[in-house]
Amino acid sequence: MRIDVLKGEGKASALPSPFVFRMFVAFITLFIASLFIAPLASAEAAAARPSPFPTAAEQSFLNKHWSASISLQGPAPTPYSALESSLEPSSCGSCHPQQYNDWQTTLHSRAMGPGVSGQLVDMVESDPVTTRICWSCHTPLAEQQDLLQDNNGAWQINAAFDRKLQYQGLVCAGCHVRRHQRFGPPRRSTPDIVGKISVATNGSTLPHGGFTAQSAFAKSAFCSRCHQFGPEDYVLNGKPIENTYEEWKQSDYPKKNIQCQGCHMPDRRHLWRGIHDPAMVKSGVDITVEISDLDYLPGKIFNASIRVTNSGTGHYFPTYLTPKIVVQGYFMDSAGTMIQHSLQEATIGREVTLDLSQELFDTRIPPGESLAINYAYAMPPEAAQFRVRIDVYPDHFYTRFYEAALADTTPSKGHSLLEEALLNSRESAFLLHEKTVSLVNETGQPQPLVSVSSVTSSVEKSGAPDWNESELRWFDYEQGLQQAKLTGKPILLLLYADWCPTCHAYRSIFYNPEIVQQAKQLILVRVNIEQRPVIDQKYQLDGEYVPRTFVLDANGKIMHSALTRKSFPRYFISPDDVATFMRMMARATVKQG
Repeated sequence: MRIDVLKGEGKASALPSPFVFRMFVAFITLFIASLFIAPLASAEAAAARPSPFPTAAEQSFLNKHWSASISLQGPAPTPYSALESSLEPSSCGSCHPQQYNDWQTTLHSRAMGPGVSGQLVDMVESDPVTTRICWSCHTPLAEQQDLLQDNNGAWQINAAFDRKLQYQGLVCAGCHVRRHQRFGPPRRSTPDIVGKISVATNGSTLPHGGFTAQSAFAKSAFCSRCHQFGPEDYVLNGKPIENTYEEWKQSDYPKKNIQCQGCHMPDRRHLWRGIHDPAMVKSGVDITVEISDLDYLPGKIFNASIRVTNSGTGHYFPTYLTPKIVVQGYFMDSAGTMIQHSLQEATIGREVTLDLSQELFDTRIPPGESLAINYAYAMPPEAAQFRVRIDVYPDHFYTRFYEAALADTTPSKGHSLLEEALLNSRESAFLLHEKTVSLVNETGQPQPLVSVSSVTSSVEKSGAPDWNESELRWFDYEQGLQQAKLTGKPILLLLYADWCPTCHAYRSIFYNPEIVQQAKQLILVRVNIEQRPVIDQKYQLDGEYVPRTFVLDANGKIMHSALTRKSFPRYFISPDDVATFMRMMARATVKQG
């Protein structure tokens, strides 16, 4: 298939995933900017938006915090209990259960999985310098590393080495603990207060001497330590093999002050979802399939256009050289069997040789741009259907690497680990998108494919404004307040952003019949925070994350009585939250009535 990169096509429409409702049940979508006054909003945004890049003080902290060699923690302060002195993630989870539970589900917790361990178990003896480079991100604490360098540069056995801690990969302390001092972002309630904090909000003394609040934790630069190679590292065709931070810097995301944490740590959740997560990938791209108007005739050239738009990621799609996205187009017979000779494929990714010496091709999609893939083939007489299928192989490079390593007959301590890693890499693949078009009618006769693209436009574009406006009425903020005063109904306020990949997935909730019935008892208001930053600031009760939801009275005041518990999760991440959301709306209706 022929591939074309289309510049400036970030708003291209796309087919929705059939799994969106199951994966992300809640709400918020995009394309609402035209409802507001852009010049006024731009002025408000410019005045309120901080710099997306680290200040001099923040950069100084980052340089020290992420030094090339993190020192051993040393003895804990005398008052510390065993729990306070521990570097174990489970110890942190005693007081931070949500963060610990989230972390356990992530690749960070498996940063020293069988693939890395299987390589380093032999490399640590033959090449400790390279091993140390790997450790610096996969197990950054000195206590997690087998060997340490002395003052003369000689490698010595690490007496403080903790193998259990090493196996747990990037642990909490890797980012948050230095010399037994805790560091983290400022409190939500006092975002401008940095420095040492020793007292809780209720006045009690905090454990482990409190923590030092550092605003750098909320900047993308914090992540660049392990997600950006420098010019002295591997560079192919003028690009580091790991270039995520620079890709972000060159996108429009910094101008909007959209940090890595906004998408990968929503509401400060320690989730770090990425290319291995189907829902995350689906929320970051738009996919459109269009078929030219034609009469189906055997032998006639059949043309299809497949467009993949990087509409919701702040870096290239995909960003690393490890994944591969395969786009296929092919005909099927009446039994649903692929007609092999009709298969055409295109690959989205950055392919390099296993020794990292050569870049073979780079078809990745920059932020806001599109890749057009054109299928053209003479229709086989037996063709009954045409299918477009897109599969993601998150560990494509690793699969190739492990296969080559295991083919080497040289004895290796890591052989069994690499076998396990190979199996895991093969199992990580998933279906991103599938579209099937019937080429025959109910009688089995060829049918004309008339306006297939228009059907796609009206029914299957995941980027469309999908607020169910045919059944529900939506207002802007000021109109919503007026309607609430007239009707006596409470307001459901939705705060979202065009750039938010999670917001993309929150559309179909408003087609749920139960939600529709509940929603009709409320005044529905949606606010694009990029267009209305003043309103955004007004409702930053517990953070700046999006999407956020609130129930308001007619004066715009938050109705805390509508919450189902003391701290309602205004960020929805699971299907279970649908019931919670419905109860919230029901309580708001009863309270207002």
